[in-house]
Order: sequence, then structure tokens, then C-alpha cells
Amino acid sequence: MIALSDGSIRALNRAASQLLAPGHAGTSLLDLCTSRGEALQSYLLACSGSRQPLVERVGFGGPHGTNDYRCFGNVLVPRRKNQPATLLLRLFPLLDARFSAAAERMRRLTAERQRRLALQQFDELRCDRVRLVEQYCFVAEALRVVEARTHQLQDELNHIRADERERIARDLHDHAGQEMAQVLAELRVLQESTKGTARRRLDEIVAHVAGVGRKIHHAVVSGRPRVVEELGFRRAIETMAASFAADGRLDLSFRKKGIEPERMPPAIEDALYRVAQEALTNALKHALGARKLDVTLDYATTSVSLTIADDGIGLSSEAEQAGSGPCPGIGLHGMRQRMDDIGGTLEIRPRYRKGTVVSATAPLSNASPRSVAS
Repeated sequence: MIALSDGSIRALNRAASQLLAPGHAGTSLLDLCTSRGEALQSYLLACSGSRQPLVERVGFGGPHGTNDYRCFGNVLVPRRKNQPATLLLRLFPLLDARFSAAAERMRRLTAERQRRLALQQFDELRCDRVRLVEQYCFVAEALRVVEARTHQLQDELNHIRADERERIARDLHDHAGQEMAQVLAELRVLQESTKGTARRRLDEIVAHVAGVGRKIHHAVVSGRPRVVEELGFRRAIETMAASFAADGRLDLSFRKKGIEPERMPPAIEDALYRVAQEALTNALKHALGARKLDVTLDYATTSVSLTIADDGIGLSSEAEQAGSGPCPGIGLHGMRQRMDDIGGTLEIRPRYRKGTVVSATAPLSNASPRSVAS
């Protein structure tokens, strides 16, 4: 028979006319179906969208009662816009063994085609996955090379900056600093031989030139130490402490606690290095009778602490006040100023029994820990 995908019958051969609807060629298949009409309607729609013949068991009523058939459906004219598809339907009695065997063979062939198609799609997906993995590995390697090159360029840039800062500091010290010292010496000679109003004016000029000299000295010492960039922060602190104890006067003990971050902000490294430099200098200058020097770096999750302790007689009030002059970066006042600039704290307290403890703590943020702790 020829029918549409909505169930409308367009043509019946003689056998179908006698079995299904004698004298009613325009009857719908949905009206003749004795089984579930929704299943027949779904089957007709499936036939309209399939390139292969589909087989379904259906039941139709006829003049001799209800009979079950095995229906083979093929699409003749596909659907166009709002028009249903035209189908060729062949009905075979369900009890006929020949047709049952043919339907089973067709079902098996259809299943085999679907299996092969699934295997083909699986192979294509696997090949696509391999290509994606290869592309990912290529991109990852390219990123690794770019990152390594970026770090290399950053290191080279840091060395160039350090060399330039060192050159500028050397020029300031060797030229401008010496010239300022010579001018200051000549002014002081004039100052000794001058009296009255001119003497007061010379006093002001001498004070001004001395202030300029202190600013130049501050500019020389406030640049980032090159040793920090070359050795790393911990090794730089340890090396500096060892140099202070190199003459054998002090028994040095250096300890590190916690896991050292991979990188710390340069401002924190610079500030702590300068604090350590000033604290060690004070220990040599003011800690009379000191025999032992303990330096401790303590890395916590959110902070890093530097502690320098000696067993001398402690800092005198004059020594503490010596750092409160107009030149920041030198003395205890400069140490506190450096720690305030990075949001840290500085504590100076007497050591148990005898000595002085200088403790500087700086906050850490976004610092990744090293994989190996020394």
C-alpha cells in the first residue's frame, strides 16, 4: 500500500483492499489500527525520516476480524515543508514463517549496520581525541618555553638594573659625594674664620650642604642590594651575617624555620635586608662585650620574620637616638620607617639575661612555597 506519514491511505493493491478496507480506499491507517495508535503514528514518522526500511508489528481490523502483520516501511517521497512524507508499506501475516525469517534477517542487518556505524564514529572520535591531545601537548610545551624565556629575560633585566643602580651609586659616591665633602670642608674653614652676620649665614649654608650630603648618601645606600638578586634573600642574609662574624669576634648562629617561599616581593626583601644590615652594624658598634650573634629567619604562612639577637650590654639611649636624625634609612628610625613602608613591624627589646633582640616582621601575600626546604 501507499500511505502518508500522517496515516492517510493513498493507494491499496487488491489484496490489501480485500483484507483491510474493502470499498473504503480513503480510510486512514490510524482508524484501522487495533493496537496502540500512538505506536503506529510514531512508526510512520520514523519511516519518513529513515533511509533504511523499518519493520514494525501492527494490528489491523478487517472483514474477518483483527489480524497481526509485520509491516515493512520505506519512504518514497520525503517530507517537504508542511507536507507529510509518502511511504510504501508492505504487510506480511505475522504467522507466516517465511516473512518472519526475512524480517529477522533484515533486523539483524540493520543492527549490524548500526554497530558498524557506531564503531566508525568511535574510531573518528578516538582519532579526534589523539589530535587534541597532541595539540594540547604542543601548546603546553610552547607555553613552557615562553615562560622559561620570560624568566630568563626577567633575570637579565634584573641584572641590568642592578648593574645600572650600582654604577649610579658608585658615581654618586666617588664624584658627587667627594665634591660635597670638599665643599663642606672649605665652608667649615671659612666658618672658623668668620664672625658676626656672615658667620650665621655660613652656619646655614654648612647645614644645608650637610643635608644635601646626607641625601646623596641615602640615595647611595637605599638602592636594592645586588647580592639579594644574585644569591636570593636567604643566602644574602646568611652571607652578610657571616661577613660580620668573619673576624672571629662573634660566634654566629644562623637558623631558618618554615618553608621558604619561591619568591617574595622585592620591597620586602630589600627592607628586611637593610634592617638586617643596620641591626648587625649596631651589634658591632654598640653591643659592647658581645660574643654571640643569633640570626633567625622564620617563614610562616602569611608573614616572614627576621630576628637578630646578641649577648652584649644592649643599645644605649644615645645609640637609639642617633638614628632619629633627618636622614631616613640610617639608624633605628630608618629601620622602623622601612618596616612601616611595607606594612611590617619592628620590635627592639632586651634579651633574656643580657643582650638585645631586634625582630622585624613583614606580611606575605601571593607567595608560593619552594618544593625543597633547606
